[in-house]
Amino acid sequence: AGRASPRHDGVLWGVVIDRPQALVVDHVNYKTSADFRFTRNYIDPPDAFRVQFRDETNDYEQAERIVPWPGHEGEIVLTEALALPGKVDPDEIWIEARRRQHELAYRPDEFTAMQSGLSRVATRGDKLMGSFDTLGDEFFAARVKSVRGNIVELDEAIEVGPEFGIRFMVFAEDELSNDESVLRPLAPSNGPTTALRMTGAGAAPTVDEIVHVGAVVSESIALRLRGVEAAEDFDIRLLMVADAPEIDALTDAEVPPAWDGRVGAEVDLDEVPPAVPQILDIATGFEGTGVANRVVVELGPGVGNTAVVTAYEIHHRVVGTPTYTVLNVPVANGAGTIDTYAVGDSVQLFVRALSGATPSADSAPVQI
Repeated sequence: AGRASPRHDGVLWGVVIDRPQALVVDHVNYKTSADFRFTRNYIDPPDAFRVQFRDETNDYEQAERIVPWPGHEGEIVLTEALALPGKVDPDEIWIEARRRQHELAYRPDEFTAMQSGLSRVATRGDKLMGSFDTLGDEFFAARVKSVRGNIVELDEAIEVGPEFGIRFMVFAEDELSNDESVLRPLAPSNGPTTALRMTGAGAAPTVDEIVHVGAVVSESIALRLRGVEAAEDFDIRLLMVADAPEIDALTDAEVPPAWDGRVGAEVDLDEVPPAVPQILDIATGFEGTGVANRVVVELGPGVGNTAVVTAYEIHHRVVGTPTYTVLNVPVANGAGTIDTYAVGDSVQLFVRALSGATPSADSAPVQI
């Protein structure tokens, strides 16, 4: 229910939570791993997820919420059941179902690679940066032979294009600090070269370290370690998916539609009429208002109101005339003032509330 699952990091038991991470724990590439593979799951998504849950807004009665697929328009025909155990808030049901939909859209690929168990640094849930030439020519990894100031010598030649960068790990000097993944820009070269020149100021890679080189931002792919499997000869299999921070950004921006627990469906608040407002008091004349020909009508929301009241309307006329005059009263005012009648006039009025453009029913007419 909290997007968490158990994890043992080798020392302590805790949980791993799928959420954005700034800390890059390790670099994985075709030099530090072997047998890299990836598969893509092509799906034909349903029109919506169908989630059954105990609705806390309706005495925990069994309910079902339909969550359309992002971008779906028109009638919902094909649905797929989704279990969200532990969830009883209809808003959370909507948000978590949408998150699953975003996960399927932004994490279609599964990556695996073999690595020696002795060299493994990351544990399940950690963020990695990967560079695999299987994915494209723009991914390049090489070992550092020497470092002299901003000049880094590699064991392989590479042609550095414009806006290229080099990514490497800066290892912490004490146990209380974290290692850091650093990306520094490179000066373009006039052809393949083993000597790369970093520009600007900053840290430098260490000798014998494997670095990633390529166009800035795309020199590595951000991955999330989904699991670790034991293999033969003390090797391990890394199971990875895309880091995909877009999932959390879209989830955080999600605003669930209003939900009616008793009806068991979304409510379009723009079409729900508010309850008939109450006339709390009517003051007239000099003794009541301080002005001889003034009428002041104090208003309040109706009983059992569910829609958001944005304004009131006071419909008033002289008794016997065919048409009403309408006075619009903002909710914040709480009362409407009428100064158009003469002393001695008999006035008839009724009121109604507005929710956006949707009016309530008319109140019973009152004569003063």
